[in-house]
Amino acid sequence: MKKFAAILLVLITGITLMSCQNDDEHPDIVTTMFTHYDLAKQIVGDKMSVEMLVPLGADIHDFEASSKDMIDIENAKLFLFTSLEIDTWIKDPSTIGGEQTIVLDMSKSYTVEDHEHEEISYQSKLGSVRIGDDHDHDHDDELHYWVDPTTVLQMIDYIYEHIIEIDPENQTFYLSNATQYKSEIESIHHEIYELLAHEPYIDSEIYFAGHNAMGAFAERYHMHIESLFSEFKPDDDLTSSEIINFSNLVKSSQVEYLFVEALIEPRAANAIKENLMLSDNYALTLLELHTYHNVNQEDWEAEVTYKDLLMRNFENIKTALGITESND
Repeated sequence: MKKFAAILLVLITGITLMSCQNDDEHPDIVTTMFTHYDLAKQIVGDKMSVEMLVPLGADIHDFEASSKDMIDIENAKLFLFTSLEIDTWIKDPSTIGGEQTIVLDMSKSYTVEDHEHEEISYQSKLGSVRIGDDHDHDHDDELHYWVDPTTVLQMIDYIYEHIIEIDPENQTFYLSNATQYKSEIESIHHEIYELLAHEPYIDSEIYFAGHNAMGAFAERYHMHIESLFSEFKPDDDLTSSEIINFSNLVKSSQVEYLFVEALIEPRAANAIKENLMLSDNYALTLLELHTYHNVNQEDWEAEVTYKDLLMRNFENIKTALGITESND
């Protein structure tokens, strides 16, 4: 009996210790959207844990933090949020997190200046970065700031600088990772810029079904993203008259490729596509334009990165513009 009691005590103690350990297991870095999650993850590698609060596939605009989320933030070393405009559940950033938590409003992580020359550069702690630009910008009110890759380059700097603040011992490791990821993104950025911001593709136009959140991306690469019907929700069921009206708009615009939002079932666009084929034998191809704010389960399991999504968008844009390997 005493032996049984001793064994039982050991088991109870072990379970209690495991429970306590699980309670203490909080992520080192917490983010509210995918882009920030990916940038932090690429920098820290396996040195720190990173968590994205928003569920996979969910819209970041509708997210509300749970009590568990607030506990994770409270215990995090670093908390990255998108902006007060998007993360409306954050009323006062100074009240978020614990005493040791560094809270970063990522909408304050970059600057965009007016430039007269097509190629400019800025100097960061991770080296010099060249950015193609000859347009005036007004990004003060740009809600979806992260869709511009040159902004993302500055975001990497910003995150890196605070990561080494909480873990200076691994600075060399973090610097190497941050520099490498910046180099990869910058390479894609220049590839896009050299193609789209020069003849014959400068000022090219693509068409988007729904509200366009890619304005900063389009401005960066001297292209136009025309929202054909911004007033409907992509996952809504359209009425017969709406389908006819939208179909006529597609035909009058001579659109062959229509971009749709990622993560949202494009029921409306599919209805228009089917109607065009049935009524006019008009072929409309739907392509995805990703806004990088979140990913679906498939992309998550495949460990798709921001860099991958940027390249995916570029390939889809080239398809819509009829650009092939032989003529790019």
